[in-house]
Order: sequence, then C-alpha cells, then structure tokens
Amino acid sequence: MIWDVTPSSESRPTSFGALLRTYRLRATVTQQELAVRAGLSPKAIGALERGDRRLPHPRTIRALAQALELTELERSALLATVRAETEMPSADTSGERAGPSTEDSQRAAAWELYVELVTRIAVVELPPNQGLLRDALTSLHSLFDTTRRILRAHGPGVLERTRSDTMNVGALALLMLNEEVRPLLMEWHPALLDHESRRPADVSPATHERAWERSVELRQALAHLRASLDAHARHLAAIAGVRTPV
Repeated sequence: MIWDVTPSSESRPTSFGALLRTYRLRATVTQQELAVRAGLSPKAIGALERGDRRLPHPRTIRALAQALELTELERSALLATVRAETEMPSADTSGERAGPSTEDSQRAAAWELYVELVTRIAVVELPPNQGLLRDALTSLHSLFDTTRRILRAHGPGVLERTRSDTMNVGALALLMLNEEVRPLLMEWHPALLDHESRRPADVSPATHERAWERSVELRQALAHLRASLDAHARHLAAIAGVRTPV
C-alpha cells in the first residue's frame, strides 16, 4: 500500500491567506462562523486571509483545519504555504546572497518539523471510541516523506553539531523515525490491515475497527508514541526559538 499526501505544486495558492479563504468559501461559511468553529476571533480570521499575519501558530493552523474538516492532503497544502514564507530569501545589500548558516538551517528545519508534529492526527490525543486508528497510522507513515523533504531542503547543516551541544535536528529526526515511528508501523500496520480485510460489506470501517480485539492495545501504543513525539516537538521548538503551548 502506498500513502502519498504531498500536495502538487500546481494546486498551491500563493499565500496562506489565499488558500484559507479558498477552503472557507468552499465550506460556505463566513469569517464569523469560521471564527466560532475554530475558537478564534473574526478579526484574526480577517488578518490571516488578508495576509497581515503570515506565520500563524501551529495551534491556529490545527484549529482551522479541524473547523474546515480538511483532509490530510489539504492540511499539507496549507502548511506548505507557511513553509514558503519561512523560506523566502531576505534582502542582501552586498549584491551577493550568502548561504544559510548551520544555525539558520537548524532553526528553519526545526520549525518545519515542529509544525508537522503538533498538527498531525497521530500527535493529537485519540479519545476512546473516537477517530480512526487507520487515519493515525497513515498520518505517521506520511512523516517519513515529509521529514526527508525537510532535511533535504535545508542541507547538511541539519546534521552538524550545535553550539549548545544538544541533539541536532537531523539526528533527532532519524531517532524519531527509525527508533520510534518505524517499529510501531511495522508491528501494527500489517495487523490492522489483516483485520480490515475481514470487514463485512454491511459494516462501516469505524464500527469494524472498534470491534477489533486489539484496538485498545493499539490506542495504548499510539498514546505512548504520542508522549515521545510531544517531547521531540518541544525539543524542536527550543531549537527553532519558539514557545510551546502549556
């Protein structure tokens, strides 16, 4: 099975605000209605759509994605517009554009990975009898392609030692994927796939999944992984120089 949630470049609007407005109009809701759904103010929605706020907090992005019921692909497209803002080159008065420093690469990569982690389905608490385990596994699987793209985009600097001698972004990403996410997927993806293959035609995927004798066990495994990913997100936030929500 192949999971691919990378949005095509042709479909991306030029800004976060433009894409947010597109999604809002498609959902046929006003700025006031979206504000209520997302727990934001109408003024904040207006500022985002106008481009007055170009780098919304990850919590804001997640709230908007949930309020508009965006798919994983659409959420990724929304995040891509934020990444585009952070990657815009600054003015260079010398006439020569200097490459990013190691610290700049670390901070930029850390910010992107941080946003990816805190807005993903798999990193949000999955209450009993709510959400789909399959969605959580799919979200985790897509982290591999997303992380590889981020590390490639920011170059070898993400693997160099930091001044504070803390774990660099590259090493942290490899630890997270290879030592934590990959083992969970290797154990649970085949097991869940086998259960899904035995679903009767008249039973919904959600009902069939919740009747699985190992569903509670998988939810516990996801909760344990979520705690580790939350710790990694806080580490990434520290590298990026942003404050994490309490």
